Formats: sequence, structure tokens, C-alpha cells
Amino acid sequence: MLFHTITSFALLSLTTASAIAPRAGCGEGTQKICYGVDGGTSQNIDPEDVQYVAEYLRSLSAENEGKNKFWTMPKSIDCAEWSLPVFNAGTVLALVKHIDNRVLSSVLFEDLAMAIDGGKNAADKGKNELLGCGRNGGQVGVTANTSNPLYNSADYKSSGAKPTGLVIKLVKAPAT
Repeated sequence: MLFHTITSFALLSLTTASAIAPRAGCGEGTQKICYGVDGGTSQNIDPEDVQYVAEYLRSLSAENEGKNKFWTMPKSIDCAEWSLPVFNAGTVLALVKHIDNRVLSSVLFEDLAMAIDGGKNAADKGKNELLGCGRNGGQVGVTANTSNPLYNSADYKSSGAKPTGLVIKLVKAPAT
């Protein structure tokens, strides 16, 4: 009888604690990680292909209008990881992971490109971004340029989206 009482109390305590505790994140932060250096395995990707991915994303931003200038990941029950629509990227597969699954996350393709190379005129030539990981590949949180007027547009505001909660990853593309 005492065993059943203790067991019931323990189960009730665990259930209550898990209901009260905040939900766990998706297990990844926004800090820059170069694979093979800061963790993980080097991806042996071509830095020229990395630059191509940034330029391709920048072209998506330039060629599209309105909401099509944004990469959007919906709220979900999992921490989804989707490939970006970058074609002919050679050795690189560009992915975005949703690390805040309770938020509708949406950032400009230009901001994704900035996370890769720091911008066309970056003084450090992308050393502080993923381009600085060289052949290793890596991941970093996407920082939105919220001074861009598109983040203050009526469409963006009415969508309920937030310019947070995304990590971009550059890994070795599968052999075709």
C-alpha cells in the first residue's frame, strides 16, 4: 500500500512539474558554429558555392515582391528543418531550422544572405558569418535587419510573424 502511494505521488509530481516547466527549445542556439572546428564534422564544401548561395538568396529577394521576399516557417509541433530553394549550388545544401516552433518566423531572403556573407560590401569579407567557416560549413542564427521597411509593412505586421527563431545551416549537398 505504501509503495502504491509513493509511486502515485511520484507520478503526480512528475506530471505536474512537466506541465509547469517551460517547453524545451529545439536544442540549438543562434551562435555561429563552424563544423569540424566548434563541433560536428567538416562538410568539405566549396567556399565559392557558399558565396553562390548568398548571391542566389539575394537575387530571390530582389526579384520577388511583397511576401515573396520572405522565407517563412510556420508554428509547428516539431523543430522543422527545410532546404532553401537554391538551385545548382554545387557542393552546398542550404537549410533553415526553426528553433522557436511556437512562433511564425519570417525573414527576408536578404537577411539569410547576410548571415552567410555579411553583405556585398562587408569589411570583413564574411569572416564573421558562415563564409568565414570556409570549407567546413556551419550554422548561425539569422539576424533580421528590422530597419528594413518591409518588416514594418501592413502585410508583415498583419501576418503575426516575428523576424526571429531561425538558424541557417550550410552542409554538404548529397551526391546526385
